[in-house]
Formats: sequence, C-alpha cells, structure tokens
Amino acid sequence: MGNLSEKTIKTIESEMNYWKIPGVSIAVIKDGKLMQSIGLGFRNAEENLPVTADTMFGIASCSKSMTSALISILVDKGVLNYDEPVTTYAPNLVMKDPAARNMTLRDILSHMTGFGTHDALWPGDTDRDDLAGRMRYINPCSDYRKEAIYSNVMYALAGYVAECATGETWDDLMKEYIFSPLGMERTNCSVEEMKKDLDYSLPYRVRNMKSCAVDLWNVDLAGPAASVNSTANDMARWLMMHIAGGKKEDGTVLIKSGTFKEMHTVLSSMEDSIGCGEGFYECSDYSMGWRRGYYKGHAFFKHTGKIEGFSSIQSFLPDDKAGVVILTNLHSPTVPFMYSSLYTILDEILGEEPENWTEKFHGEELPKEEDYHDCELNYFTEEQIPGTQPTLPLKNYEGTYHDDGYGNVKIIYENDNIYMLYRDMNICLKHYHKDVFRADDVLEDIYTISLPVSFQTENGAVKSVAVRFEEMVPDIIFTKL
Repeated sequence: MGNLSEKTIKTIESEMNYWKIPGVSIAVIKDGKLMQSIGLGFRNAEENLPVTADTMFGIASCSKSMTSALISILVDKGVLNYDEPVTTYAPNLVMKDPAARNMTLRDILSHMTGFGTHDALWPGDTDRDDLAGRMRYINPCSDYRKEAIYSNVMYALAGYVAECATGETWDDLMKEYIFSPLGMERTNCSVEEMKKDLDYSLPYRVRNMKSCAVDLWNVDLAGPAASVNSTANDMARWLMMHIAGGKKEDGTVLIKSGTFKEMHTVLSSMEDSIGCGEGFYECSDYSMGWRRGYYKGHAFFKHTGKIEGFSSIQSFLPDDKAGVVILTNLHSPTVPFMYSSLYTILDEILGEEPENWTEKFHGEELPKEEDYHDCELNYFTEEQIPGTQPTLPLKNYEGTYHDDGYGNVKIIYENDNIYMLYRDMNICLKHYHKDVFRADDVLEDIYTISLPVSFQTENGAVKSVAVRFEEMVPDIIFTKL
C-alpha cells in the first residue's frame, strides 16, 4: 500500500518547526486499512524522548465521538433510547429551564439542550451525580432546542446517563464496549492512568517563543466530553470501524447499521473552528459527536480536540474508505498546523491536485508571541474608574460564598492580598475599582480568562460576590455563608 511521500512528511515536519510543536503522531487509513502510522518529534523535548505511533496523547473533545458511540451501542441493546427523556434513566438530571425537562440524549449529543458552556463547573473534586444535581439551579445560555451551543458539561452528563442506566462507570463502559472490542489496548479514560505508562507525551504551551511543558490536567469529571487518552495506532482502529459502517476489523457488528446511520445524521449547525472562510472546507453541520461536510466533493466527517497542552483532529471519508488522525502536544495555535497537514495528506491519498496549504493558512510571515495567546479571553466590559478603593479592609472580604449551581467559592486573606479558591484554582484577586477585583488566568476548558469578581456590601459587611464565569448568562451570585 506504500507510505506517504517524502514531500508530505517534510511539509509536516517543516510546519512543526514553524509552529514550535514538539511532537506529532499520525495515522493514515487508505482503502479501509492502515496505510501508515508514524511519530515525529518528541513526547518529552527536555529529555529528547521521541514520539512513536504508540505514544499516548490526550485527545480531548475527540472523546465526544466515543461517548456517542457508547450511547449508540446501549441504544442497540435496548438499555437507552435516543428520544426518551433522560430523567427516565437519571432522575437527578433535571434542568432549570422547564422546557428542557423532557431533554433527550439526541438533544445532548447534538448540543441542542440550550444549556451552553458553563465550563467553570469542571474539573473538580465532585462527581457527575453531584454535577447532575446542580443543573436545576443553573441558568441556561439559550432556549431549549433554539440553537446549538457546544457543551462539554452536557456531554459529561451523557456519560452520566449511561452510568445510571447500566450501574457501571463510564470508564468501565468505554473499555467494555469500545476499547476492548476494537483492540484499543493503549487507550484509557484518565490522565492518572496515562501517567502510569512508559510512553506518553507531556503537554506543551509556547511562552516567550519557547515550547514549555505544562502540568497534565485531570479532567475526569468531564471525562465523557474530554478525558480519553489514545495513540495514533489505536485511533486508526477506531476510525476503521467508522469507515466500515460500524463493523470491527473481523467484520462483526459493533454498532447496528441503522443506529450507526442515525449517529452520523446531521441534527444541528455550529460555526466551525477553522474560521478561514470559503475554500477551507469548513463543516458547520453536526450530528452526534461528529461534524459533517465535504472535502473537494468527498463526504467528510471530523472532530477536533484541545485540552491543556494537547490538540488533535480525527477524520474519515466513508465513500473513499480513508481516514486520518493527527495528535499533537501543543496547546495553541494548532488549527493551521492540523488542517494544513490533514489537507496535504488527503490530497495525496485521494489523488487530488495538491495545494500549498501551509501558504494558504499562514503565508511566509513567522509566528509572533501574541499568536500563542489566542486562547486568552477578557470578560471585562466595565470601564475602569481610577482612584477608587475597596469599601472595606481586605480581610473583611474573607469567607466562604455559596451558589446552589456552582457550589462554593472561598476568599482568603494572606499577605495583604485576597485570593479566590474555586475548583482546582487559587487566584490572587487584583483590585480593579471600588469593590470589583480582577481574576486572571481562570482556566475554563481551552481558555485562560480574565474576569471580574464583584463584591456586594451592606451596612459595613460583605453579603455576596458576583463572578463572571459565563458570559452568556448574568454573573453567578455566591452568597456569603
């Protein structure tokens, strides 16, 4: 069957150097079979440890397609139904929006619940049952079934529904119904499990124009949305099942054809992450865990993933029996690299006219430091009022504050500063104006956010604190206990 051309490999390696990506693992499927799997660069740049096709990477949101496949298998078994209210299986999962009380798995898997992002809710030291119980107190970002809003939280709860219906953990269900049947022996559901392995990649960000290793981030609470770790070789086995229409390598059925087709049927529409416009083959149609579109006239399914220090893309073209997975250990920006590499590979294996995708995505100008900060957001809309002071001495803001949906926020006073403790974060609050403080480096999903933390006082005492964890709803009000 042969391997990718030397020109294609050199193009990919050149792009790795251009974007300062330490390591990449790639698998290519042609005619329904593995054509080639390779590792390029380093999984640990500090120790010069090379990437192989069996090196584990966090695949982040590519996990969603696997959770969707698990749900489809349980649908086949009669354990679940796409259109039954999820409260049938998980009575604790009640939404605040009365219209969403009949929310189904089809709604969740196509991002049509209206709940939206609320990514400050995860990770944390709670569990998915507790997370489900909080939903009844949290304002949705939109109306039920009005529009598709990408939601990690709701995908995490899709896994929770499977847990409730079966009495098994999502991790065990994934191993039983996905990983083991497909021979994905080097795939797991937890960063803690990955750390025990001898061949896993460190995650990286670029700071001051140098690749720097960052800590592995445990996102197990949102596991069904983002916590799977896998390899290029294992991901090839996963994609070959999709190319075969739900069948395993030996021809036996993993997902029944009708259910498989239903899983890949377009249900909603969302803006694609490419963001480059016409000629870049954006896929705005969304099914259940997959985007759907066309690449140069070829039917094309894909999903990307990004989590602290890892980025990935998986794709398959069912009519051509082709597929590509690209796993990287750089946080961002990786869209130009992943798509220029993907399209270069697809042009070769599909026999299409080759294009200079690297030039189309970025031209000849070298990246600047600010390019590596593209996942940093500022939620401030308030114009700063200079010359103001907090109403009270800083120590008076100390305490525990509670919201039924978001849980507890703790404010502590130490060395003439106040700190916000929430989830796995301990953030120094910098005075902005009056009783408003600035929290920087708030980590929510792929983003690092600066946001306002506003205290409300009454009769010389602090009553509550409002935190802008989610832009699409009013600030979250935590009442002092």
